[in-house]
Amino acid sequence: MDISSLYSVNGPDVISEDFDGEMVILNLANGRYFGLRGIASQIWSCIGEGHRPNTILASIAAIQPSLVESSKSFLAQLVELDLIVERKEDTGASTASINALWTAEAPKIEVFDDLAELLLADPIHDVDEEAGWPTLRSGQ
Repeated sequence: MDISSLYSVNGPDVISEDFDGEMVILNLANGRYFGLRGIASQIWSCIGEGHRPNTILASIAAIQPSLVESSKSFLAQLVELDLIVERKEDTGASTASINALWTAEAPKIEVFDDLAELLLADPIHDVDEEAGWPTLRSGQ
């Protein structure tokens, strides 16, 4: 992972929702869902706002230097899990400062695949996004 590159959520298959401070991410492509703990939710939000990993890590280092290495590992894990992808074009990364209050808890991601078969069995996954229901995706 190049921490100076720009990353974005791997949409449209990856969606997330904040439930009272607990971020839950769903990857519709493989049916896995994820729970974020510690400062992971804040890091996820910063990526979504267009901040580069090196900017996020610098903000963390200024407040909680002991969390920088675990945060680097967490960011790399987001890439490995295909939740974020490197952007090839720069669409104007956020220049706003990061005003996150980094807690003392390291970022953690919990991976769940117990509902994967059920989520993938949903026929909506077979719909062509342009044509809509009941047109299947090409090649099916």
